[in-house]
Amino acid sequence: MKPIKFECPQCHETLAGDESSHGQRVKCPKCQTAMLVPQAPVRPGTQTARLIQEPAAATPLLLNEPDQETDIFKLSPVARAFPGQILLGVIFVGLGIGLAIRARDFSWLPPWVALMSLSLGVLVLLLLWLRVKSCGYRLTTQRLFVRSGWLAKHVDELELYRVKDVTVDQGFVQRLLGYGTITVFSDDESTPETDLIRISRPTTVKEMIRTQYRAARRREGVRPTEFMP
Repeated sequence: MKPIKFECPQCHETLAGDESSHGQRVKCPKCQTAMLVPQAPVRPGTQTARLIQEPAAATPLLLNEPDQETDIFKLSPVARAFPGQILLGVIFVGLGIGLAIRARDFSWLPPWVALMSLSLGVLVLLLLWLRVKSCGYRLTTQRLFVRSGWLAKHVDELELYRVKDVTVDQGFVQRLLGYGTITVFSDDESTPETDLIRISRPTTVKEMIRTQYRAARRREGVRPTEFMP
């Protein structure tokens, strides 16, 4: 074998060996320091192979899904859009509680009157709650859903790339109470106009719908001029 020489890193003594010493641990005979003889240098012109690592079998590959549909918002009409019904229910409930508390002062009044007033007030407020919850609106990155009905539900669906325009309608009282009606215009023959009634912060919701339908148009390659007659 070809002889080699290497140096002790501690005492700098020059040691001798052969090619079989490459990569081996030896001790310096002078200072007894343990050292590792370096590997043989790569000869000029020798090409190094590239190591290929296979992906683990248990690691799933994540696919990019740019068209995945996600929710933007879910809304219902606001209860403050019915101030008269709320006031009526509160009056009946308050009257029933007041009569029940002052029953001794009104001995001539039958006790069922207070119970009837309280029950009527609760019924009015319950009907208001059912009226609000029987209608819902859901916007995704691709579609707009309008749900109506409590026992028998009806759902209208509108593809956002078909939307032409969105408007907001707010009267004076509606602006004071912070709600309004949003109208969505489309080229869909079944739903040319879709109303989102009694919506809180209608201007903000309108801008959210506008952002999503413009993005849907770009994804589908739809140009605004296609809606022109």
